[in-house]
Amino acid sequence: MKGKFKLSYISVIVLVVAYIFSAGRFLLLPKGEGEGGSGKRQVLVAHWQLEPGFREGLQWAIDQYNELPHVREAGIQVEQTGITEKVYSQFMNVHLISGTAPDIAAKGKTELIKGNAVAKFFAALGSYVTEPNPYNNIQNLSSDLDPQLAEYLAKAPWKDTFVDGMAGGYDEQLDDYYAVPIASFGSMRIFYNMTFVKAAKEMILEGLASDPQPEWLQNCWIREENGEVRGFLPENDRLYSWLDSEEPPETLGQLILFCEAVNAYSRKMGIDTLVPVSGSKYNATDLTNYYQNVFFSHFADRVKMVPSSVNLSTLESVAGWYEGNVWNFDEPAIYQAFELGKIFTKYYPTGYVGLDREQAQRRFVLGNAAAISSGGWDAAGILFGAANRDKPEDRFNVVIRPAPFPSEGERWEDYLPNRFSAADANAGVPLAINKASKNFDWALDFLKFITSQPINEEMTLRARWLPAIIGSKATETMAPFTPIIEGRPKDWVLGMKLSGGFESVYTGQRKLYLDGSITYDEFVQRLRDFLDIPEVGMKRSWFRLHQQEADTMRANDRSMSVEDFESFFFDDQRARERTESILYQSLTNDEGVSSEILWKHYNPGKEFPKF
Repeated sequence: MKGKFKLSYISVIVLVVAYIFSAGRFLLLPKGEGEGGSGKRQVLVAHWQLEPGFREGLQWAIDQYNELPHVREAGIQVEQTGITEKVYSQFMNVHLISGTAPDIAAKGKTELIKGNAVAKFFAALGSYVTEPNPYNNIQNLSSDLDPQLAEYLAKAPWKDTFVDGMAGGYDEQLDDYYAVPIASFGSMRIFYNMTFVKAAKEMILEGLASDPQPEWLQNCWIREENGEVRGFLPENDRLYSWLDSEEPPETLGQLILFCEAVNAYSRKMGIDTLVPVSGSKYNATDLTNYYQNVFFSHFADRVKMVPSSVNLSTLESVAGWYEGNVWNFDEPAIYQAFELGKIFTKYYPTGYVGLDREQAQRRFVLGNAAAISSGGWDAAGILFGAANRDKPEDRFNVVIRPAPFPSEGERWEDYLPNRFSAADANAGVPLAINKASKNFDWALDFLKFITSQPINEEMTLRARWLPAIIGSKATETMAPFTPIIEGRPKDWVLGMKLSGGFESVYTGQRKLYLDGSITYDEFVQRLRDFLDIPEVGMKRSWFRLHQQEADTMRANDRSMSVEDFESFFFDDQRARERTESILYQSLTNDEGVSSEILWKHYNPGKEFPKF
C-alpha cells in the first residue's frame, strides 16, 4: 500500500549503513598512523583471498617484514585487509578513482580499472624488475639450496626469479609490469572422499559377482544400441586392475562408474543426503564446464581469426556458427559435450544451480558428497575440514587427482584425447602499487621481501599454496596441483562469453537443457532468436567490437602522448620503450579496421552495423 514501509527495505538500509561505516572507517584511518594511534606510517595491502591459510601465511610475512631493523627505524607498519570478492570491485573502483585506495592491492576484479586505465591508477614496475632482488642475497637464501641456484637467485633480475618469469604481473597491452604475483593457485583437480571410493569399489565388485548384474552396472558397459553408442567403458583388465588398487578413478569411464556406484551405495544404505559429486553454480565445482571446453577445442583451424590477434575471440567463435556456418551445434563433438553434461549433472545435488562455492564445500566436508572439484586455492579449507570433523569417526582421508580422460575403448575417446596444457600457467595474486600512494618505495620494498626465495617459501607453506619463486619448496598437500604441461592449447576453445547478454542467455538455456526442461533443438533455437534481435544480438556485438577497438586506439594515443612526454622531459628509457610498443598496438588495431575485415569475411556485400 502507498505510504506503507516495506520490510524488504530493512536489508537494503542495513547494507548501505554497513558499507558507509566500512568506507568511512577506511577513509578516516590516518595515513600517517597505524591503528590504535601507534604513530607509524601505514602501508595497507588489500586483496580478496579469504581462503583458509592465505591470510595467515601473508600475515606471517608481514610480521617478519615489520620486524626488520630498517623498517622499524623508519616507523613503517604494513597491514592487510581482506575484502570479499562480492564487493572488491566496487571498493577498488571507488577508492582508486577518489585517490584513497590502499598502497598495494590485488590487481583484477575491477571492471572499470582495466586496459589502458591500469596505467592511470597503478604504477609501472618495468624499471625495477630488471634489477636483482636485494632480499635474495646469498646470506638470506635457504641453506639447502643448490649453490648454483643460490648464486642465480642472488644475481638474476627480479622478474627471472619467478616460476613464470613474472608473466602474472605483465600487461601485454601496456607492455610493462604492473603487478607482482606472490603465489600460485594450482590447476583444477578432483578431491575424493576415500571412504566412499572404497565403498563404491565394493559395490562394483559385488555387482560384477552377481548373475545377472544389477541394471545400473549393466548400463555402464559401452555398447551400441539402435546405431547409437551407450554406456561408458568396457569390462576389461584395466577395470579390474583399478578395482584391485586403492586409487580413485583413473579414467573418465571409471569416474562415471564410480558415480553410479555411489548412487547404488546410497540407495542400499538409505543415505538420502549422499550425492556422488558436490556440484554448484561456482565454475570450479562444475566438471561439465571443464570437459565442455575440451570438446569445443576441435574447431580453431576452421574459424577466421581477427588479423591482429593470435587467440580465438568469443565474437569469432559465435560468428563462426551464427553467420559463417563454420561449425554448428549438430557437430558430434559439440552435441556430445552436452550429452556428457546431462550425464554429469545427474550426479550433482538437486538444485545445484542455486548453490554457491561455500555450500558445495560444506556438503563435501560433512561427508554428504563423494567428490568435489576445485582449485588449489580451496585445498587448505577442504583438507582441514575433512580431517577435523567433531567426531573422529566422521573424519576421512582425501586424495586429490587431475580430472580423468577416456582411455582406449571408452566413450568419447575421440573427442577428449587429452587435457589442456598448463605450460603457460602464471603465478597468481598479482599485487599492484597504487600510483597515488605516498609510500611507493616501501610498498615496492615489501613486495621484494615477500617474493624473496626464503620468505615466499615459508609464506606459501603456511598458506598451503604453491610458491611463486624458483627454488621454493611446496607443501606436500599441494603436490597434486603442480601444473601438467602436456596437452592441448587452451586458447583455441570456442567461447560463448559474448558481451551484451548472450553469455547469460547461453548459460541459462544450457542449464535448462541439461536438466531436461527443454530439448536440444529448443536450446539452439533460443540462442539464435536472441542473436536475431538487432538491439542486443549479433549486430550489436559487431558494433560493440568495432567501438572497443576504436576506443582502445584513442586510449593508446593518449597513453602514448604521456609516455612520449616523460621520455623527452625526464629521459626515461622505459617510457620510450612503452611509446614504441603502444605505437605498434595503435597501428595494428587501426581504429576497428580488423573487425571490419572480419565482418566482410562472414557478411560479404553487407554494410557494417551502425547504431
